[in-house]
Amino acid sequence: MRKIDTQEIREIQMSILDSIAQICKENNLKYYLAYGSLIGSVRHKGYIPWDDDVDIAMVREDYDKLLAILKDKNSNKPAWLTVIDDTAPDYYYPFSKAIDSRTEIKSDRHQGYQGIWVDVFPIDGLPSSMFKAKAFIFFCSFLRVVGLAMSTDFSSKTLSKWTLLYKRFFCTLSSIIGKKRVCRFVEWVFHRYKVSDSRLVAILFSGHNFDAIFEKDKLLPQAEYPFENRTYTSFKNYDAYLTQLYGDYMKLPSEEKRITHDFNAWWKE
Repeated sequence: MRKIDTQEIREIQMSILDSIAQICKENNLKYYLAYGSLIGSVRHKGYIPWDDDVDIAMVREDYDKLLAILKDKNSNKPAWLTVIDDTAPDYYYPFSKAIDSRTEIKSDRHQGYQGIWVDVFPIDGLPSSMFKAKAFIFFCSFLRVVGLAMSTDFSSKTLSKWTLLYKRFFCTLSSIIGKKRVCRFVEWVFHRYKVSDSRLVAILFSGHNFDAIFEKDKLLPQAEYPFENRTYTSFKNYDAYLTQLYGDYMKLPSEEKRITHDFNAWWKE
C-alpha cells in the first residue's frame, strides 16, 4: 500500500467535506464547521498548521438524515464516500465519521483500521434549566470517558500509566457488560432531549463539559466562512462559540499543546 502524506490527507479530507456540503445543499440540511476547523477558518482561513482532521456539527435531525444518505448505496454521492457510526463493528463512539473507503488509517492510540475521515458530531437538546443541563452534561462526560476507553490501543507508547489504568478498567467493565450494549445505552441517553423542544443545546461528546452548553437560538443561525480556498457554513456567532470553548482562540497555543491525532494513512491496493 502507498503511504499518504499530510498534504494529500488534507486534500482527501477536503474532498469528503466538499461532498458533504453538496449533499447538505441538495437535501436542505445544515452543517457547521466546528472546534479546531472553525478556529482554522477564522484564524488561518483553512487548517490550523499542525492540525490533521476536520470537524463538523449538525442538529440531530439533520445528522440522522445525512447518515441515512451516506449509508444508502443508491443515493447521489461518490461511490468512495461512506460512513461509520456505532452500529459498525469495533466502533463505539456516539458520533460518526464520513470516510474515503479507498484509504486506510491506523491511529497510535486507538484500535482498528478506518479510512481518512471527517468527524460529524450531532448537536442534541438539553434540559431546560441550567442546573439540570449541567448535571446531564456531567453524566455525558463520564459516558465519553467510557466510550474512549473501549477503543483504546493498550500497546500505545504515548499514553501515561494512569491513563492506561483507568482506560483498561472501563474497557474491561464495558466488555463484561457488552460494548455494543453500552453503545445503545449511550445513544438512548444522548437522544433524551429533542433539539426542537429545547432551549439549550450541546455536542454531548465534546469533552468541553459545561463550556459546551449554548442557547439554541443564539448558536444555530448560520454564516459562510473561508476554508482552504473554499467557502463552508458554520455558526454565525462564531466569536461567542469559540470564546466560550477556548477563551482567546486567536492566540496560538504553546508548542506542547499543539495536538495531532498521530495516525498513518495508506491507499488501499
